[in-house]
Amino acid sequence: MRYFGGKARLARELAAIINRFQVRSYHEPFCGMFNVGAEVAVPQRSAADIQPDLILLHLAVQQGWAGPASVSEAEYAALKKAPPSALRAFVGFGCSNSGKFFGGYARDATGRNYAANASASLCKLAPKIKGVRFTLQPYLAYDESADLVYCDPPYHGTTGYTVGAFDSNEFWRWAREYGRRSIVLVSEYTAPDWATVYWQKEVHTDMNAKAGGKITRMEKLYTVGSVV
Repeated sequence: MRYFGGKARLARELAAIINRFQVRSYHEPFCGMFNVGAEVAVPQRSAADIQPDLILLHLAVQQGWAGPASVSEAEYAALKKAPPSALRAFVGFGCSNSGKFFGGYARDATGRNYAANASASLCKLAPKIKGVRFTLQPYLAYDESADLVYCDPPYHGTTGYTVGAFDSNEFWRWAREYGRRSIVLVSEYTAPDWATVYWQKEVHTDMNAKAGGKITRMEKLYTVGSVV
């Protein structure tokens, strides 16, 4: 499903890297649409986010919910002011421009049905997230142990969370501390000099360049601490 800043295009590639570590437990503290974690082959998987609609969506998808086949512009406008729900996440992300939460009702010249596309993607996601424990929780509150933690936080200097600003410096302090006991992998464009680039790839973003086309950036996967 459309999700601004998500890793749908890189999910399998990143998951293949993660699977090389052959760990038993995996956690994503910024799960978003859980595109990467859905492809990770680890016995114990858990995920969290501070966006309540997203967590409600994942829990609903685990129960077989796939959203409506169509969403009108009037329904879109009404849900923007509604309480958190799986439907609100479905519409707010899946039916919005570039997947940005209520960033404008999505439409194109071909008459594309964004709701139907989102529903189809959730049907594909459902069997991949069976057994995953989803929690509404900020990353700083995560005090459990996981063999590997994959982080895809709001990138420094870019559009942040829909629920408030994000402190990148505080995040990296947390990642460094957690990295003393577990493998920590972080997707970002930049990082402190003590983090190591494990993998990188030039990608097209969802942002339009002034000269036309999409802006390209060097997507990087950093390791924190010692990784063999």
